[in-house]
Amino acid sequence: MISRIGTFANATALIAASLKVQAKVADQQAQQASGYKSTTFSGLSGDAAKLLDLTGQSARLTADNASANAAASMVQAAYSAVTNITDLATTIRSQLAAAISGANNGTGASAITGQSAANWLSTLQSELNTEVGGVYVFGGQASNAAPVDFTTPAYNPAGAPASPDTSYYLGSDTTRTLTTSQGVSVSLSAPASASGFEQLARALSLIAANPSDPATLQAAYDSVGTATSGLASTQAMISNQASSLDMLVTNNQAKITTLDNLASTVDGADLATATVLVTQYQTQLDALYSAIGKLSADNILKYI
Repeated sequence: MISRIGTFANATALIAASLKVQAKVADQQAQQASGYKSTTFSGLSGDAAKLLDLTGQSARLTADNASANAAASMVQAAYSAVTNITDLATTIRSQLAAAISGANNGTGASAITGQSAANWLSTLQSELNTEVGGVYVFGGQASNAAPVDFTTPAYNPAGAPASPDTSYYLGSDTTRTLTTSQGVSVSLSAPASASGFEQLARALSLIAANPSDPATLQAAYDSVGTATSGLASTQAMISNQASSLDMLVTNNQAKITTLDNLASTVDGADLATATVLVTQYQTQLDALYSAIGKLSADNILKYI
């Protein structure tokens, strides 16, 4: 109880000072516990805008990397599919060579049937309709329907065997593209109407229509050879896309690390300093409490 009139003003000042020191102790203890200078933006004062900018950039780059990783899965699936198609083309060309040789020497050995060609065409269609996460990787920007149907009535390469025919392609002519928040664009995969795919499909369709004609087999053999070159170009392009996505993710991650480190300098607590300050403030607080206690003991009743 503080009852001397002469000491009342001093006691009030000491109590006010102790409350301020208590607040400083609590602030430093909160920094020690959380690792941050403040758990609210208002507590950062002028640094709040800087922190918002840094964390915003980091969040956007993190989202870009998530999209790039999803795109990389699609590109990898496309690469694998082209590898399978290239292997198929190699097998077909080998069997065509054997069939042509058999026809030339009159043995009829290794003859190719229309069913064989139909099966190859079905395998090609399956590969070109590869789907990843609901997206048809060879369908261009359109992804809600399978992009290839070799049974569509509009597809009739036998009508003009020497001319490209992409009427089997039901996808978009617009290439699917990943565009980041920084404006970087990376094309993804290739359309199923690409020349290598079209030439292989046309060769198989011609074989299916007339599998016993030597001239047709020779033309198909040549066409498959040309298709193989086109497939190699497509696969190289897809490989470059994969490299671009990998580089994008790597560069973004480096930027994210830098931004997060900068953000920590803005809102991160200096734990060593906080520990020292807690000790200093606690010492001050103990001294204030002691002084207030002495004033409280200096009771006016002593002087009555």
